Amino acid sequence: MRKSQLSGLWIGFAMGGLCGVAAITGLWLSRPTETVLEIPVQASATRTETMSVATGDIDSNVDGLFTLDSLTGDLQCYVVNTRNQQAPPSIFRSNVMGDLQIDPTTKPQFLLIVGRAMFQGGRTVNARPANSVVYVVDSVSGNFVAYGIPWQENAASRGGAQAGALIPIAKGSARNAAIREP
Repeated sequence: MRKSQLSGLWIGFAMGGLCGVAAITGLWLSRPTETVLEIPVQASATRTETMSVATGDIDSNVDGLFTLDSLTGDLQCYVVNTRNQQAPPSIFRSNVMGDLQIDPTTKPQFLLIVGRAMFQGGRTVNARPANSVVYVVDSVSGNFVAYGIPWQENAASRGGAQAGALIPIAKGSARNAAIREP
């Protein structure tokens, strides 16, 4: 081999080596620096000044739409009929004003969020709590209440609409100190 051919060969090896080092460095620099825990969520919530809405699991086949009217305190859960989309939805209702001990002279400011709960007890032949708990907070007083949904799986599997009251299952206060108005 001639000297020029050997030089070209060594230059080729050097270029290939540099490309390999660059590729490995790029892979190393692009890896995440910390582990990210991904939690699958299939719920959403939003609000305006007068209405809050959220979605949450009712059972393995359907979500419920939770609405809270800030003007009246009416909380409702609508569940579409998965057996017959033309049939009326199931509706569960409650008014949060009494459960939150709202002072009638104040204007409440509500927050609404839905959490997941797989209740072990409380099942009867016809009804069990749904897979969601809806939480309502009055940010003025700091009081909150959690409601359960008395879901009848048998009625849902037959395509029947359900109706009833949302059941308060927990109450409390998120504020540890009394707030005085000036």
